[in-house]
Amino acid sequence: MLTQVEFLIEGNLLPPTIGRLKVSEKLIIEKAMSKNEFIRAGDFAFAYVGEDESDFFGAAVSYMDFFLLMYALTSGTPATHFVGSGIEISKLGELGKERVSFSGYEKVTVLHEDMQSELSKPILLAKDRFLQLEADRKRIMNEYIGLALRYYYYAVQANSRGRFAEVVVDLAIAAEVLFSKEKPFTSNLKRRLSSFIVDDKTEREEIKKRIDDFYVLRGLIVHGIKKISWKKDTLDDVRIVSGYVRKAIDKALSLKLYTKDELVRKGDTEAAHSP
Repeated sequence: MLTQVEFLIEGNLLPPTIGRLKVSEKLIIEKAMSKNEFIRAGDFAFAYVGEDESDFFGAAVSYMDFFLLMYALTSGTPATHFVGSGIEISKLGELGKERVSFSGYEKVTVLHEDMQSELSKPILLAKDRFLQLEADRKRIMNEYIGLALRYYYYAVQANSRGRFAEVVVDLAIAAEVLFSKEKPFTSNLKRRLSSFIVDDKTEREEIKKRIDDFYVLRGLIVHGIKKISWKKDTLDDVRIVSGYVRKAIDKALSLKLYTKDELVRKGDTEAAHSP
């Protein structure tokens, strides 16, 4: 039995170039055009889970969640928020034909996956990453690497809305989830993270310095010491640290390092081999 879940979305997950996107055998995402004057066209999407689940809505949310995290990781930007509900359908041809819970839509747009535009590339990259990691999806989301992924997503989401204090706090949590285990916490985090993502000694020292400055900023925010002036230089520094965290998460996933102990051990090993 196939299942259909209708989501109300916002963001650029489904730009105009995308119609039906078959992410995997278990997840299809499809855009529908809204005719509700209060909802922008393209703000509806459908996710289909070709799996016999007792909780098909929960399954669809779980798969969609993971796809959104992969989109954020590969693009460095958030994809969307979504809410929804679902129904069962008997065959593939019925996908999108039944309205579930939201306002009506005019048509379901089905396009080929010949997506060469700049709008499409991030989605295809997210699809590739999803397929690489789909078999480990549940384990990833239940381990520390999944926690880091979620906080990285929160950070890019907050950045897109101009909530820069949240960006800093969320990035700090993501980094600590990966590499902070024992005192001195910040020192160990700097050593492990810098060693994990680069080989060059000079680059490692630069990363450590930037993380030091980043933690000063974090302290000012969380302790309310003073109001932060979000100038270009400050935002550029935060963006660079965000790149470090993103690179570390991406490498950890590629190496299948999912637990705290695996991540810390690898960071220590790389640091011990530092030139």
